[in-house]
Amino acid sequence: MQADGLVLTASPASSETPDAPRVVALAGKLDANSQIAAERFLEDLVATGARRVVLECSGLEFLSSAGVRPLLTLVKRVKPLGGGVSVCAARPHVRQLLEFSGLKALLSISSTVEEGCAALAR
Repeated sequence: MQADGLVLTASPASSETPDAPRVVALAGKLDANSQIAAERFLEDLVATGARRVVLECSGLEFLSSAGVRPLLTLVKRVKPLGGGVSVCAARPHVRQLLEFSGLKALLSISSTVEEGCAALAR
């Protein structure tokens, strides 16, 4: 999915391990211009059965406070279903915003996709 400077791509669902974490790569800018499209993309992911989501953010150049909303909405959707969200490979300024916004208490923050998947397996 591409919208207003943001590109999101999701790993395919696994038929062998349907509960395996889905990895979503974010690239570009997640801000007021792209947050609605991002929220819809992530809602569709949950609607198709994703319960554990790893957000790979190495390509995310910018995250605004408005861009935090889709991430918070994702957490609110998967937590009641027994799932979780992990953010990995975030640049320092993105990681800092997640920490300052209080999202760090609701999701895990990891350095790699592997660590993010492991955090969600616990």
